[in-house]
Amino acid sequence: MTTTTTSRATTSTATSRSRPRTRLRAERLTPAIGSVVEGVDLGLALDTRTIGCLADLLIERQVLFFRDQLLDSVGQCNFAEQFGTLAISPLQRLTGSTRPYSIIDDTELRPPADFDWHTDVSWSRCPPHIGILNALVIPECGGDTLWASGAAAYESLPRSLQGLASTLRVRHRMDDSYLATVAEHHGENIAGRLASENPAVEHPLVRAHPVTGRPALWLSPLYQREIVGVTSAESRSLLAVFNDAIEDPSVQVRWRWRVGDVAMWDETSTCHRALADHFPAHRRMRRCTTEGTRPLGSPPVHAQPAK
Repeated sequence: MTTTTTSRATTSTATSRSRPRTRLRAERLTPAIGSVVEGVDLGLALDTRTIGCLADLLIERQVLFFRDQLLDSVGQCNFAEQFGTLAISPLQRLTGSTRPYSIIDDTELRPPADFDWHTDVSWSRCPPHIGILNALVIPECGGDTLWASGAAAYESLPRSLQGLASTLRVRHRMDDSYLATVAEHHGENIAGRLASENPAVEHPLVRAHPVTGRPALWLSPLYQREIVGVTSAESRSLLAVFNDAIEDPSVQVRWRWRVGDVAMWDETSTCHRALADHFPAHRRMRRCTTEGTRPLGSPPVHAQPAK
């Protein structure tokens, strides 16, 4: 279904280059998550109304896709900066880089990492708010990315499990496979310092959206280690139940990339994973994020009779 934005933000006018006023169009990809947006050039400075429209749409749909956006690194960062302060990752800071973006380069000599579902840098106290990924080189087939809606996953749970989840906290820390990748590309010393300077951190299992307060399962299977305050066996059992909620195709969207595509997603209510089925073909992506705030829990729901 294609929708045209309402009066809150129906048009987009560039402030740095003149162009005709255009109407944004958003087509939903699944009922739960994801929309393709047309009618906007991300290489232009966006007017306040368009920025507000995209921000509202991002909150509602959780991940937005834009076709044919041939941005350089400056253009991508300029677009991201209109929605928040650009983040520099702990790894980049440790290596002395102030570059606000990173390159994900999969080649025959540098195979794809094949990471599990995750939310970027969930092992930090204040993980990113928005992620933006630009496709630079795409294989002929394979290399899709999946996003899962934590909000839809939460809503799919029985009310009793929603209430339980809202009381739980999860300990996050870097995965060994991530540290091995860091060691391979930056050296054992950098990997060791990254681990020691970023100890495990606790976050709520159910996160309140920072704008709307909507509750979402805030899952990051790659980085989540255990539920706090329960036995190891209980933690494994509970995490298996909650992780299973994001494996449901009805809470997911899958994106088949083309060169020039841009994905923009809400890190506070989603998790994602890139498929590694394109090896040994070349896949090159540029990613940047905006700074986030410390995750806050959502109040437990009270059991109510089923309707």
